[in-house]
Amino acid sequence: MELLKLRSFLLVVAFVFLCTACASKQLKGEPPFVSIAGLSLSGDIIGVKLDIQNINDVAMNIDAVDFTLRSANGDLARVSQALNMEIDPNTTEGMPFENVPAGAAGTMLAELEAGQRASLPFTLEGRVHTPQDGYLAFRHEGHLYPVPGKPGQFRSASARSREKS
Repeated sequence: MELLKLRSFLLVVAFVFLCTACASKQLKGEPPFVSIAGLSLSGDIIGVKLDIQNINDVAMNIDAVDFTLRSANGDLARVSQALNMEIDPNTTEGMPFENVPAGAAGTMLAELEAGQRASLPFTLEGRVHTPQDGYLAFRHEGHLYPVPGKPGQFRSASARSREKS
């Protein structure tokens, strides 16, 4: 009788262990995928809209972002800003950054819009800060193109997006 109780107990323990081992693990603490949703030029001011994709299985609370958008000829935009943004698990949110000084980027984008360039290769590098995970770095590469029929508007085509190592 005692052996039967012990055997039943061990079967229950083994079953619970197997169920726990097969349970899916939540993805968390991974950096977001960040890409350019659009870019605009008005005089000497640039507007950058980023798409921030939370690939985690838990919400991501972003309280700051720092990024640099650069081409081979120099920086197009540099932003360091506090935020209060929550992105639900496995979703993408757009985040606009307006009134960014254009500097040398204005000339490069004007050449692109005038057809003096076929495209403008870029690299977007930066990091977001979350209270849970600290700084999470990202990197995205692609090309900017003018939006037909929309002066001062640019779109991106991606070469690749990945976490920064």
